[in-house]
Amino acid sequence: MSWLPVLNDEAMNDDQKKVFDRALTKLNIEGDAPDWLRVLANAPLFLKDVFMNLDKGVFSDGGLQSKTKVLLAAVAAAHWGNQDVAQFFADRARAQGFNDEQIHEALGIAATSTSFNLYYKFRSLAATDAFEGFNPGLRATLFMRPTLGKAFAELVNLMISTANGCSSCVSGHIQEAVNQDVTKEQIDEVIRTGAIVASLCQFVNSSERYTR
Repeated sequence: MSWLPVLNDEAMNDDQKKVFDRALTKLNIEGDAPDWLRVLANAPLFLKDVFMNLDKGVFSDGGLQSKTKVLLAAVAAAHWGNQDVAQFFADRARAQGFNDEQIHEALGIAATSTSFNLYYKFRSLAATDAFEGFNPGLRATLFMRPTLGKAFAELVNLMISTANGCSSCVSGHIQEAVNQDVTKEQIDEVIRTGAIVASLCQFVNSSERYTR
């Protein structure tokens, strides 16, 4: 049995069950609850923070439409290595009009961003100018011709570059985003979306993918 079990309804204490039921309502989950949500129920106060953050920060319109943030959340969950959480958000993205090709393209943008992040982060970590002037030689077709638009691609780049800790990439993509008429509010929202999903995935991933 995992040290963070998938709690069924009978295994939850009163506090866990109360928050869990509230989460189902807030997240509009009908039928069987996903296992990752039952893992979060081990820490009911954290689960409450998660569903409140998702409700306000992802499932509500702001500078960015909720549907855009839901797709970004799917990308973030995939980046943090949790297939079940990524599937949850991908299903929501499909329900709001995105197709599989668009979802896969967003994942491809994130993966491409990671390749550049690692390359340029090395230069920062190396603390030497010995590698200045070298060309990464990495292809980035999805940066140049994204069907979801260059503004969306820059939102993904900013979220993933921040997650990967590449300061030069973050700075560059902020400027590119501004060139695409992305506002500071929208940048703030995409970073918040990534942060919410990262914390959710960190907790769930610590359950060792749970015992089924």
